[in-house]
Amino acid sequence: MSTLKETKVQVWEYLGPISPGGTVFGVAISPVEDVPRYWVATSCGIFYTEDGGKTWTQSLNGLSTPLLSALTVAPNGALFAGSLEGDLFASFDFGESWEAGLVPQELRGTVTVLAASPNFAKDGTVFAATDGGGLLVSRDSAKNWEDSGFGLGDLSVVALATSPDWSRREIMFAATPEGVFISRNGGRAWRETDLMMEEDVVSVLAVSPGFAQDRTVFAGTETGDLYRSTDGGRTWDLLQSQLGPGSVNGLWLAPDFAESGRMVAGVGQQLYLSNDGGESWQQVSELPGSVLALAGDAQVVLVGLHDAGLWKSTDGGDTWASASDQLSARGFARIVPAGAKLYTFGPQEGLWVSEDRGQTWQSLESVSAHLPLSAASVSEKGPLFIATPEEGILRSTDDGQSWQVVARETSVQALLVLPEEGVGWAGTRDGRLFLTKDGGETWQEAKNRWEGQEVLGIAASPAYARDHTVFMCTLIPETANRPTRVALWKSSDGGENWQQLTTQATPVRWVDIAMPSDVENPAEQAVAATGPYCLRPLRRARSVWISTRVDPGEANVLGLVAFGNLDAGGLLFAATGNGVYRSNDGGRTWEPFGEGLTAPSFIGLAALQEGQEVELYALSLGGQLWRHRFTWPSKD
Repeated sequence: MSTLKETKVQVWEYLGPISPGGTVFGVAISPVEDVPRYWVATSCGIFYTEDGGKTWTQSLNGLSTPLLSALTVAPNGALFAGSLEGDLFASFDFGESWEAGLVPQELRGTVTVLAASPNFAKDGTVFAATDGGGLLVSRDSAKNWEDSGFGLGDLSVVALATSPDWSRREIMFAATPEGVFISRNGGRAWRETDLMMEEDVVSVLAVSPGFAQDRTVFAGTETGDLYRSTDGGRTWDLLQSQLGPGSVNGLWLAPDFAESGRMVAGVGQQLYLSNDGGESWQQVSELPGSVLALAGDAQVVLVGLHDAGLWKSTDGGDTWASASDQLSARGFARIVPAGAKLYTFGPQEGLWVSEDRGQTWQSLESVSAHLPLSAASVSEKGPLFIATPEEGILRSTDDGQSWQVVARETSVQALLVLPEEGVGWAGTRDGRLFLTKDGGETWQEAKNRWEGQEVLGIAASPAYARDHTVFMCTLIPETANRPTRVALWKSSDGGENWQQLTTQATPVRWVDIAMPSDVENPAEQAVAATGPYCLRPLRRARSVWISTRVDPGEANVLGLVAFGNLDAGGLLFAATGNGVYRSNDGGRTWEPFGEGLTAPSFIGLAALQEGQEVELYALSLGGQLWRHRFTWPSKD
């Protein structure tokens, strides 16, 4: 029987972000004087800072998805966020927690931009522009959403702006691929302006802070042109042709625009400044990523970038600096040990490696030419493999310096190769399984007992050389009588023949399979995670599998690591959307194991072991890394 002998320090050690930054889709600055915050929307949830970007706090409480695409703040400090799937959320405690609104299914589309009524504190009105769902409005503080696109004629709304004062007329502007529209009754009806486009698309709108007096509105386009209206949006003039290379994705007008004429435009990766109301411009910054969002007030201007986090200016746009050295909003999906190395990868992040036990990380830059990744398989000394939806399966025999296509199967989303054994498996979205028996040089389709079921994950026994055992999980689609389920399969002949072990009802498309490497028959100790469940065989009836919820809040389990005989004192660790948990009874019961962890959600675990010394790594949603050290005797 094995026992756990932990070191004196039983808390997690913070190693830092794998790579700071990430993609920022939306930014907002607190209008409330005694709440000095600004927020960013990312694919890893909301982050906020109270010290100008020196430190960041991740906010996920109440969010049903972290994949956020838009953000805005009302004059009273209420926050609104939209997701890639069309979800809409509100926060009334400055981003500490979020509430989901009710969005009809037929109105769902990626949220492109949000705008709150200038009178939100009184009228509770907020708008959401979507790609495919049209323009939505809520008039009950984001609880319920309905269509507000009468007269727009297009379900793709790409830009939105309101006039700053609705005390007399509720004027706002929206842009579709057809051009710019105006509403004078708070979005209840729309009509065309004369800025209708045939070969260009308006990508951003901005209204003068002094609109009641100067009647000025600006529109930037995908080709880099800038238009201006000085009669409240009735007529428009081309102010600048191709202001810069790329799309105009951000426009900010200073609060004192009427006097200073100061405005900032984000075009591609460049920022331009004007001090005469847009008549002339100068480039003030070349940024490391494309501009996706731009916001400011009298003290600070913020710009959200693709893959490069948040940058800020405290002098009205003259100079810029990164504000995201500690922002960790990367789309890493897994962390995997390979001998003494650690690897992590994600669809848009590519493949990263650490050779110093998680202290520093290097991106394999050659992978960037093949993004997005759908799967990866790594090893310490053998070839590396990646799968992409464009090229299929690629192999590198020079530690990731170059890649060659070895199979043009573009629907692979689960991939595992054991170079020392010369075998490997690749599962596809449409349920096919491919095998290699020559180290990944060639691939052949295997027999199929799960037609139409997505292959979600594949794991091989640590003792594969002896037992030839492989596990696989597939997704069984919903039927009229049964909900969506995940099925766990086992092969004892290297993937030629398969037996279904169990199924679990869950709508998620994520699994992890773990086996301890320090027992004689590791395949008999296999456990799996899907949805909020840990799946395990009964001790005396291994043909019977049961499921246990790991987190009392039913957060999804996204990673598992196992040590020792799980039925006799072994250990299981689980990474969940609500922290890290530990079980010392084979997964029957779980306890929080998060002392020292400061992130709210974790997506992966990995372990490096030398003799009895173990280093357990926990990877958070966004890409922060922690390490926990303990002693684990492999045998008594």
